Amino acid sequence: MEGNATIAAYDKTGVNSRFQVMTVSPDDFQHLGRSVGNWYTATPPLCRWDTGLTPADYFGRSLVDSLPDSVKIGVIVVAMGGSGIDAFDKDNYTEYFNNADAWQKSLMNIYGGNPYAKIIEMAKIAQQNGVIKGILLHQGESNNMQSDWPLKVKKIYNNILEDLNIESNSIPLLAGEMLHQDQGGICWGMNSIIATLPYYIPNSFAISSVGCTGNGIDGFHFSTVGTRELGKRYGLQMLSISKTYTTKEGQTVDHLIIDSTNFTLLTGTTKRIPLTAVFVDGHTLDIRNNASYEISNPEAIRITNGFIETLKDGASIITASYKGTLGEQKQVVFNVNATSFPLTNQLFNPNIFATGSFDETTHTLKTGQWGFGGWQYGGIDLSGYNYLYARLGSINNADVEFKLFDGNSYWGSSTSSKFGTNREITVNLKSAKKADGTPLDPSHIYIAGFWSNGNAPFIIDKVFLSNDFTGIENIFDHSSEAELVDVYSAIGLRIRSKLKREQSTTGLSNGVYIVGGKKIIVTNN
Repeated sequence: MEGNATIAAYDKTGVNSRFQVMTVSPDDFQHLGRSVGNWYTATPPLCRWDTGLTPADYFGRSLVDSLPDSVKIGVIVVAMGGSGIDAFDKDNYTEYFNNADAWQKSLMNIYGGNPYAKIIEMAKIAQQNGVIKGILLHQGESNNMQSDWPLKVKKIYNNILEDLNIESNSIPLLAGEMLHQDQGGICWGMNSIIATLPYYIPNSFAISSVGCTGNGIDGFHFSTVGTRELGKRYGLQMLSISKTYTTKEGQTVDHLIIDSTNFTLLTGTTKRIPLTAVFVDGHTLDIRNNASYEISNPEAIRITNGFIETLKDGASIITASYKGTLGEQKQVVFNVNATSFPLTNQLFNPNIFATGSFDETTHTLKTGQWGFGGWQYGGIDLSGYNYLYARLGSINNADVEFKLFDGNSYWGSSTSSKFGTNREITVNLKSAKKADGTPLDPSHIYIAGFWSNGNAPFIIDKVFLSNDFTGIENIFDHSSEAELVDVYSAIGLRIRSKLKREQSTTGLSNGVYIVGGKKIIVTNN
């Protein structure tokens, strides 16, 4: 947010005096003639004398161009390029400072070594003659892919409102996306985390950077044109949530729309509900966080701040209701299916290791050479189940194995269940061991899926969880397909491999076994 893009001559001309910036940096007086704590027409640079164009520039310009002449817009920019989010935490900034390099320390020292305190100091000056209406954020490269980032942002947001005596959750937080991959962005993956921010802060909005061009130099920053466009999007979002409607048509809800009435989601994940109210005058409003929800299966599905949370495998019918200002109530019904092993192009990744392909219609997977395809989680808990079953829908001509990882790296140790000549495997989640001999911890599974040598495609019939082992009798029935068979114990451990069927049970103790996919009872008189 400090501003890296080149400031063109065009950006310095025609700035409306109703758009103003408060000076924060003491050095600005020497270079720009601006004194700390005073307001000036927002001619760039806005952050400090030696910074570039920032999204805040065209955020403010978009607002003043759309609002009545009686309204002024002011921004206070406290930002430091390359800083982690902890630099703005009132409780953790000291530790951050102590561990920072000289360059970061010099930036923090511009704000007295405590950027958070400077935000509060300047905002309180602004409150003497104005009203704080929102907070803009563009940060994340230095916290790229850190899943706790939204919680850290939430803490800072809550602290700011409390320290400025602003009602909790009453003003919006607008957070912009990072540079996208197709524009040369390096931290584009962080956008998936930024998208979850409204789950933690209901009155927050992720600002899309799709199509905003990069500078073509470093993979982090937007070009001048890209920065202008991103800033305008901040402004349009602020206008959208600030606009009020006074006519009867503008206050009357005509109907509700949702992008889909059927959602298949990975268990243990969240999804923003794409729920919109359409008013009689034609305008629309995102109501995901203002609707009420009736859930048929609350053990599997929960809704928090307009986000679907999938708690365990299961299906649920959800009725969303919204009451307009004039008392009219509208509803829409949709279905959510939570599954740990969805066979959809959106949720099944054939490229976890090596480039593969997956056909959602036929459930056909072809991995790359010695490749792996499957599902990735944030640490899904399978400890409530006894068994995992995986079934192929075709003959195994690719040395297929099913693997489970309780660490978040593909290069970590995993369980490995080989299909061999069978179409099915069983994993006993209570006793499974990884390749390094340590027990699998099913309470936090990060990766699950299929490894193969890549020589041939194969069909995945299904993967599912159960607490009932007796169901295996109906699951496995392909004994006629191969003369050589594998032998499994009743708890799913393979004890013999690639034996002729007629010799497979010789010498076994009395008990129940799975031989070539068929349940066999061995009794020795």
